[in-house]
Amino acid sequence: MAAKSTKATKGGATKAQAKAKTQKAQSNPSQSDTSDCGCGCADQATDAALESSDLAEMDAFVNDMQSPQAETASEMSLVEDGYDVQTHGGGSLEYAEGFELFEPMVRGLGETALSRLPAGYDSMPLACSAHFQDGPMETVCGHDGRVQVGTNGTPPWRMICQLIITMANGARSRGTGWFISPRTIMTAGHCVHSARNGGWAKSIEVIPGMSGNKQPFGSVSSSNFQSVAGWVNRQEQAEDYACIILPENAPIGNQTGWFGFAALGDLALKDLLANNSGYPGDKTFGTQWYNAGRIVGTEPQRLSYMFDTAPGQSGSPTWRYDKTLKKRHVIGIHNYGGCANRSTRINPVVFSNMQKWKQLGM
Repeated sequence: MAAKSTKATKGGATKAQAKAKTQKAQSNPSQSDTSDCGCGCADQATDAALESSDLAEMDAFVNDMQSPQAETASEMSLVEDGYDVQTHGGGSLEYAEGFELFEPMVRGLGETALSRLPAGYDSMPLACSAHFQDGPMETVCGHDGRVQVGTNGTPPWRMICQLIITMANGARSRGTGWFISPRTIMTAGHCVHSARNGGWAKSIEVIPGMSGNKQPFGSVSSSNFQSVAGWVNRQEQAEDYACIILPENAPIGNQTGWFGFAALGDLALKDLLANNSGYPGDKTFGTQWYNAGRIVGTEPQRLSYMFDTAPGQSGSPTWRYDKTLKKRHVIGIHNYGGCANRSTRINPVVFSNMQKWKQLGM
């Protein structure tokens, strides 16, 4: 399918044509950096262990480090808020050690019964390995600091989705996505379009908040995808992002909530503490794993960081969390690894495309 302007479409026409041309990276984006593994590789976290006690001790320090600073005109941020804690329906639960949150958090919003795993799940390849012929699989560059999350049905974990992809050639693979509206899920470009496997995916099954044999919000399949010409036509790594639009009768994001997103300036991104979570292929199928650390590098179209990820997390969100305001804004779409791991940076062009795609799913 031919790309339209900066936007390429599969499964349905967009409501508006993109007006901004895709920005070029300072270096030729079609030439692969030899450090890119073509998947989400696992790297050493910068001591961002996720024990509750560690997080509690860091709270004051983190809030101080992330206090807003005066921005110059060239550093102004673009911000689109999400919708997450409001999905609780009001009220908060007290902390009680050993209390199981899953039942009260999901009942009334989703399904608490156990579900069957997809057929052939144990032999299903990862989207990145299916697309990138020479991309290495799991790589750990040191201590693996990831921890399992998403077992209790709470946001933000339930806003992140396991993707089961049926590619154009009929083969299946898996990746990660995340909600930005009731029916719009962001992911990596190579999850929806793989030139090596025949082009646009036939369909993608979206399973929000999957945790092993728990599928608290069920699953929905879609064949309506959006991406950009830089990925679809030229496979440029910095343009490796896309979205899935769910059917009109499946606004699951109203139950799970969705992420905000932001285009931040270089100063705001410098040394920023950021988060990432997704469905890695080196862990038990359908389990979600989290890690965190600092942004260590910024380019006009890419972000780099040393916190751990692994193949299967292609398309996962890299986000900042303001605990004071209780707001989460994704700043990058994770898609490559290799010490450092990398995201497509949400810059003004990406931000504008995401705003349009968000409206397609409202």
